[in-house]
Amino acid sequence: MRNISISDFILWDSVKNIPVENLDIVYHFTTIFDMINDGFKLKPNEEFKCVASLPIRWQIEISKAIEKTK
Repeated sequence: MRNISISDFILWDSVKNIPVENLDIVYHFTTIFDMINDGFKLKPNEEFKCVASLPIRWQIEISKAIEKTK
């Protein structure tokens, strides 16, 4: 998928096992470093997950959502 990269991450709810934000909100790993350095804190049950490591059905949906923003 052309919109999916191993350097891109999504904010994920580890309890509900779903994305926290809209599917078109994807963070490059360098942006996550900047966010943390600026004081960003994950809420309970939140984590950053690599988009490329998600099940293919989520990758397809995220790729479609990103494509719609172009």
